[in-house]
Amino acid sequence: WGRNQNGQLGLGSTEDSLVPQKIQAFQGISIKMVAAGAEHTAAVSEEGALYGWGWGRYGNLGLGDRNDRLVPEKVSTLNVSQTGTICLACILKYQ
Repeated sequence: WGRNQNGQLGLGSTEDSLVPQKIQAFQGISIKMVAAGAEHTAAVSEEGALYGWGWGRYGNLGLGDRNDRLVPEKVSTLNVSQTGTICLACILKYQ
């Protein structure tokens, strides 16, 4: 819930939400980790699949382009269960 200017809530629109809502794209998928930034979000499933959505202007969704996503999209080139990744973070700026 909250601000959703760039689709970072993953609800399929850019409307803000005043209450928590289920992300329909994850129906039937168990999520073990979520990282929420100011404008984009990422998640890892129990199977190790990585998803990105929201503001993608600088390629920060990991999807190979600079497009925003209104719903979670699987990052097809990476399976974190194979890389041993255990931490996920989304931040506004990194310097």
